[in-house]
Amino acid sequence: MVQQLLHGYRRLACAALTASSFLFLATPSFAQTVELGDWRVGGFAGAFVPNTESWSGSGALNGIPISATGKLSLNNGWAVGGLLGYSFEKTPGLEWLNLDLELGYVSSTFSKFDGNITIPGLGNFAGPAPIDGDIRTIAGFLNVLATPFGIRQVWNNRLTPFVGIGPGLANSEAKIRSFSVGPVSLPVNSTSSETDFAFDVIVGTDIAILPESAPHLELGISYEYTWIDVKHLGSGAGIVANAGPASGHIFGMVLEYRFGGEPSDP
Repeated sequence: MVQQLLHGYRRLACAALTASSFLFLATPSFAQTVELGDWRVGGFAGAFVPNTESWSGSGALNGIPISATGKLSLNNGWAVGGLLGYSFEKTPGLEWLNLDLELGYVSSTFSKFDGNITIPGLGNFAGPAPIDGDIRTIAGFLNVLATPFGIRQVWNNRLTPFVGIGPGLANSEAKIRSFSVGPVSLPVNSTSSETDFAFDVIVGTDIAILPESAPHLELGISYEYTWIDVKHLGSGAGIVANAGPASGHIFGMVLEYRFGGEPSDP
């Protein structure tokens, strides 16, 4: 599944780069210039590839005592969101600085639990134990982005490479319907929700692919690492859980609009 998602992303990225390369060769220089503003808005979509996280829990399911310790795995999912950005390019000494307010939604499903499961009277069981459930997260970040080469100063004034990091908050809701121990499926039907501190690291580049017909539009390609300090995700239905931090990778594409004046002849 990881390979399929990454392969699909690579195909999408290659298609974007091929299109931008064709436009670049077809129009080697700007026939018009445009005064870009400080503000921009955008939307993004991409594939989410989660990391495993530690998980332990104990309690009772339908009156049956149970405890478990091990690792929790998620299936690959998807992410969408939007951003509002401000550039300090016109501020002397801060030309490299950008601030982005990002709000995103990530959806994934549970895969399995790898570890030890103890049910008194029945014995100990080693994973994996398949899990039926899903997890959805809404996260907001205030990112400090650096554009070390400037805005549209690379590749014939087409590219804007960027790198950044920022703090945020994330609300995660997990629904677990059941999990399986061997041939037996145990119903859980629990929902847990919590809001935690988060941070992300992002790197990518924006590409002005239609500088003449749409000078304010850019297509971006980005990679984002997210980390959320979850603590008790998976609790509920008589189960007290202790979860480790959740993290993952988002491979996405961004469509941005940079505000500014109308294009004019140079």
